[in-house]
Amino acid sequence: YHELGTLRKPKFLEVERMDLVGRDKRATVTKTKEVIDEARGGILFIDEAFTLGIASKRNRVDSGFDAISEIITSIDEASEKSNGDDMPLIVLAGFPLEMQAFLGNQTDLRKRFALTFEFPDYSCLELAKIFSDLAHAKGFFLEDSLTVEVIGALLEQETTSEWRSERNGRVSEMLLAGARGQVRKRMRKAAFEEEEDVDHHLIIREDVENVMQQDFK
Repeated sequence: YHELGTLRKPKFLEVERMDLVGRDKRATVTKTKEVIDEARGGILFIDEAFTLGIASKRNRVDSGFDAISEIITSIDEASEKSNGDDMPLIVLAGFPLEMQAFLGNQTDLRKRFALTFEFPDYSCLELAKIFSDLAHAKGFFLEDSLTVEVIGALLEQETTSEWRSERNGRVSEMLLAGARGQVRKRMRKAAFEEEEDVDHHLIIREDVENVMQQDFK
């Protein structure tokens, strides 16, 4: 969008409920304003946006609604200003059914988001590719036998389509978090048993298999 001239900056800011909601109304408004200001000129991606409409167990009058109100206010103020083009492009993301219910209950918010896109769930191979990209971005590398095709086949074997659908892209993040834990376990075991040092940047097939078999249930 930046290259097309639609956005002023090549910026992408991803946030979730905890980045917008504070302990009370004042804290929530402040946090939401700060996030919007940080994303100005670029894209503000609010993941699992429907959670803003869910009251917490601790507070029935939830501050998530204050975040929604501040988002609406910011959009309206930007539309009234001649220089409102620095307002970030806001994307509300989440699971289809939850988002439909959320927007159905938030009519004022719904009016300001005219376009809705529904994307199919990632395939096992796509999830494996995302995992590989995330791992490399975090400074890890995969042993030669742990190819994207192998990871995809393991996901197909160890998980159900229903389980993957409930988590979608988060499956890759969960797999990486679990694999990092497996690497740390191997490092501790090697140190305790005085074995050869473990490469703390290397993820092996056994790490991935252990995560799927132990955690992906």
